[in-house]
Amino acid sequence: MTTTIYVETSSYNFWWGVYGMEPLTGWEDIVLHKDNKQRNKLIAICVCTKNYFRNAVEELKDDPDEADFVQKIQVFLDGDKVCYHYYYDSPGDEDLYELPYEKLPRNEHGMYPRSFEVWYPSEGINEAVIESCVREVSRDYLDLEADHISFIEPTNREEALQAYSEDIARFRGNVKLVFTEELIESMMKKMSLKREEVVNLLERGV
Repeated sequence: MTTTIYVETSSYNFWWGVYGMEPLTGWEDIVLHKDNKQRNKLIAICVCTKNYFRNAVEELKDDPDEADFVQKIQVFLDGDKVCYHYYYDSPGDEDLYELPYEKLPRNEHGMYPRSFEVWYPSEGINEAVIESCVREVSRDYLDLEADHISFIEPTNREEALQAYSEDIARFRGNVKLVFTEELIESMMKKMSLKREEVVNLLERGV
């Protein structure tokens, strides 16, 4: 079945990366819906990239309890394939939950996963990565061929810049915001704008 999938993102970090204000984020929680009013939720997933796991593996590599997980991460980092990682509840959990899709793998207790991650072999997440992950999950587990993917209430660059300025002020104190040449050049390239247009846009957002 072909259909339109509507995607709800969860953070400004994703949009800051898309607009060149920060490096592309290494992970993002997204929710897939059948409609743009968010009345028919399909599934929630977390998209993770190589950049995210390079940092994670450094924190976990000396923990013997995480040896299998670290090995799986290393295989992912060394390859170029999309991987899935599943999380399961225990049979006696009070708030036990299983995703209602028969193509998902069961564990040794015969249970479906509560949630799962999509490990995507890129360094960061942009709109194309999200769209690719949505198509993979929809095809592999939801029996849907996504002929169109639409973001629900995407953050425009002016709103993203305003949130970015407020975030810097909140966590770095009341300081004068100085925009680096690296940021300006990155935004020029990603937005196809002239230097003065980017500078004006940044100054209006402060």
